[in-house]
This record gives sequence, C-alpha cells and structure tokens, in this order.
Amino acid sequence: MTSQLRIYTINRGMMDEWVKLFTESLVPMQEKHGIEIDGTWVSEDDTRFIWIRSFANPEDVKTKETAFYGSPEWTAVMDHARSHIARMDIQTMEPALYPLKRGDGKSCQLRIYTINRGMMEPWVKFHTETSVPLHEKLGIRVEGSWVNEDNNQYIWIRTFADKADVKAKEAAFIGSPEWQGGGRDLAFSHLARLDPHPMRPV
Repeated sequence: MTSQLRIYTINRGMMDEWVKLFTESLVPMQEKHGIEIDGTWVSEDDTRFIWIRSFANPEDVKTKETAFYGSPEWTAVMDHARSHIARMDIQTMEPALYPLKRGDGKSCQLRIYTINRGMMEPWVKFHTETSVPLHEKLGIRVEGSWVNEDNNQYIWIRTFADKADVKAKEAAFIGSPEWQGGGRDLAFSHLARLDPHPMRPV
C-alpha cells in the first residue's frame, strides 16, 4: 500500500468552508476514481487540514491521480478549491506497523519523528515491540504508523478520548516504569527531531 500524508495550511477564516467543500464535494469525487480517503483532521489551532489517502502501489497512484486531476469534475472546482489553500505539504509513505485504523477518540496527535540516519529499522522494531504495547497497556490507541519514502521520517497517529484524557495518559506513559527504566533513553537515541501536531477528527 502507498499512502499520502497531505497537510494543507488553510487561509485564515476559511476552514469551515473548506471542510464543507472537501467533505461534500472532493471526497465523493476522489472515491469515484477509486482513491481511498483514510482519515481527515483539523489542527487544534484551526490553521491546518490534515488528511491521508491511499493507493494499492505507486503505479496505482499515477493511474488514479491522472484520472482524477484530468476529470471535468475536478477542473470545474479546481480554482475554487485551491483558493482556500495557502500551502500544501505532501509526503508519500508506506505502512510501518499497520495502515490507518480509525477509532472514535476526539483528541488526536499526528506525530512526525525525524530518525537519525541509518536507524529507521531499529526504530520501527523498538516502536512496534516496545512503545506500541506500552501505549496499548495504558489505553492509548495507536491508529497507524508509516515510514516516508525518503526513509528518514516515522509518521504515526495516536488517539485519546478528549484533552483531559491526553493529559492523564501522557503523564501515566511518561511516569511508567517501562519508560523510566530505559525506554525513554533508547527511544530518544534514535530521534533527531519530534514534531507533534494536536488535531481533532473531521
């Protein structure tokens, strides 16, 4: 499976209009061409629209994007859609642990970790075998994880019931014997940079 993480910075004051346009028009338009929309979120500060879409493989990306972007439906709304967007950041990625499995949490985090050169494979092993089970033990749902095509960023999403749940469970995670007893030091030895993005599902 090949997925795209697409982060759009939306022009000030246009988020509600963009979400309506995307949900009511752009999602059905893409699904008509066989493009699977895995999830949509809005950043907590209402500046970014975050979404993931998936394809069978890179060839499927080319085929379906060509059909979609060449369609009369897209051509008719293209200028209007793009008028909402100040910036687009797009990453191609492959599932690391599993593709997206949406939960019903109201408070989510997109976490983008830049991994030290040559350490992606041991990082994926650590995250899969140590970090994710600890999250699950503490009731934190990991919805999906991916590696970008440059093999230098690990992208994952975790979900909580609400903001109070985030605070309580993050404190439990950080204070856990597993994390304090060596998990933290091992994790940070792999990481060059951490970029968390609080968001809510659309």
